[in-house]
Parts: sequence; C-alpha cells; structure tokens
Amino acid sequence: MAYLMQGLCGLPRYEPGEHEEGEGFVRLNTNESPFPPSPGVAQAVAEQIDRLQFYNDPDCAALRAAFAKVIGVTPDCVLAGNGSDEVLYWAFMAFADASHPILLPDVTYSYYDLFAAALGIPLERAPLKGDFTVDVSDYCGAGRTVLLANPNAPTGYALPVSSIEWIVRSNPQSVVIIDEAYADFGAESCVMLTQRYPKLLVTRTFSKARSLAGARIGFAVGCPALIEELNSVRNAVNLYSVSRMAQAAGEAACRENDYYMNNCRRIVASRAYATQALRDRGFTVLDSVTNFVFARCGFMDAAALQRALRVRGFLVRRWDAPRIADWCRITIGTQAQMEALIAAIDDIKKEGDTHAQRAD
Repeated sequence: MAYLMQGLCGLPRYEPGEHEEGEGFVRLNTNESPFPPSPGVAQAVAEQIDRLQFYNDPDCAALRAAFAKVIGVTPDCVLAGNGSDEVLYWAFMAFADASHPILLPDVTYSYYDLFAAALGIPLERAPLKGDFTVDVSDYCGAGRTVLLANPNAPTGYALPVSSIEWIVRSNPQSVVIIDEAYADFGAESCVMLTQRYPKLLVTRTFSKARSLAGARIGFAVGCPALIEELNSVRNAVNLYSVSRMAQAAGEAACRENDYYMNNCRRIVASRAYATQALRDRGFTVLDSVTNFVFARCGFMDAAALQRALRVRGFLVRRWDAPRIADWCRITIGTQAQMEALIAAIDDIKKEGDTHAQRAD
C-alpha cells in the first residue's frame, strides 16, 4: 500500500557512494578527507556530552562567529545548517518556486535535482561545453535564479571570480547561488563579492576540507538582508538542525584552521601526483581544483574499471548519465593511498594485456 501523497510519488532517488568502512576498502568515492579532524575537535565534542539534556543554540551564534572570522565577514553575513545540502535546500525554498525556475549546468551535483523535484521547482539546464567547462554567457542576463557549483562536481573545474562577478552583475534582480563545497583545494572563492552584491549567496561545507563530513556542518554567506530572508525559511522548517556536538566541533575546527589548510596542501600535492600518473597510463584527466579528479580510462570502460578496482579494495564513483558514463570520479586520498591506487591500475592493465595475449 502506498502512503505518499500524489505530489511526492515518483521522486528521484539520490544514489550515494558505497559506504563500506574498515579494513579492506579505500574510500575514494565520497570526497571525504583522508585526514582525521584536528586534535581540538575531539576534546570540544567530549565536553558537550554532559550537556546533551539541553537544547543546542538554534542560532549557532558561536559557530557563526568563528566561521565568519575565518572567511573575513561579520557574523550577520553567515547562516549555519546541517551540512551545505540543508542550506541549499533552504535556498531553493526561499529563492525559487514553480513559476521561478533555476538555471544550472547539465552536468553538476545531482542532489540539486532532488531538491527541485521535492519542491516542484523547474530546472533549466545550460549544457557544459565540449571540454566540460561552463559557458559564462549562458548565465549572463538570465533573469532567473542561477545555481553554479564552483568548483563544479564531478568535473572539478572552477570559474574565476571575475566570471562569477560578470554573472552576478548581469542578473541584478535575481539571486545567484554559488556552491563552494570544494573551494579550499585551489579555487578562487567569491565570498567577498557578497559584500558588494546583495543577491549573491555562497554556500560552504565542513565535509571536505575540514574532515567533518560525519558532523554535518554547512554555511550560507551573503549580505545581512539576504541571510535574514534565508533565516526566515530556517526558522519555519528546522530551527535546531545543527546539534550541540556539531557546533562544538565546528568552532574547534575554525580555531585550528591552519591544520586543515595544511591538509589541503597535502591533498593538492597528491592530486598533482595522481593526475600525472593517470595520464602517463593513458587516462584523460581533467584539470581539477578539488579533492578529486575526473578521469576516463584509455584501455577499458569506466564500469569495468570501477568493478576491477573494487575487487582490489578501491571504491571510486561513476554515473550512468549522458556525457559522463565513461568517466570515473576519484577522490584524492593520502599519498600512500594514491600510490596504491596507481599500483592497482597497473595490475589491472597488466592482467588485461595478459588476457588479450592469450586470446590471440
């Protein structure tokens, strides 16, 4: 028997990456950090255990202030949520509806489709160019809400701030949402543009660069008036969504920001190694400024490569979707993990060559 209301029947499903934990698998499929949280995070979380009988601060005042200090804005320019996914969902609710569509790329973060379907918001898709880069002219003067993941997922490409500013300036009556989930790995952030453009909203997350995917901490950054509009949605939907322990973890992570930025530099170095090593083995690899690479194998199809890597204990991500079905997204792990991945790929290729010789 079906219990869903008719309007919710047939909603698309988000298929997350496999979540096997423990020995036997190297998780290079969910873009988590390979490094643990900074030392102060565990202590900060532990200090909250004896206070769990009390509600958490619904306004996340200390967390917002700590993050605002890190990015160089005032706390009234920041809103916290249960991961950037929740913040983006609020933005969909606040700045689009059935008669006000959202313009976004045809290849991008697939969770946007679920938000739109659940809220009855039409999506208009501008195709990425043949090289998977964004055509900025598609968004200039669009006259509707614009949504761009910058850097984009799963491609790893990013627009410079000058291009984002061009889009924002050409849409003065429309909200422009920039999802900067991966901005700490080499892209230019447009956070400071929010101080000049009242309809620019930037979202950030602590799931990638700050090793807190399991804590679920995300932010929106914008001018105070825009944040207040988004806050009105939060107040009506999910006032206490950032737990007491998550807030403590986030504050501690902000205090120890140097630790995370150093980890980002290590990931960038391992990304450079992996990119070159894959290219040396016949892969096409896009130039990424994220903690992952988007790669197409030159000697077998992506589905077969994914299966072969899984047998050897490596999980990578791929989608049966137009334009990208033969590409894999590979999270950058530690240097040792990336070297082990390359060794596994060498083994796969050697095994394939051996089978081919036997067939001859």
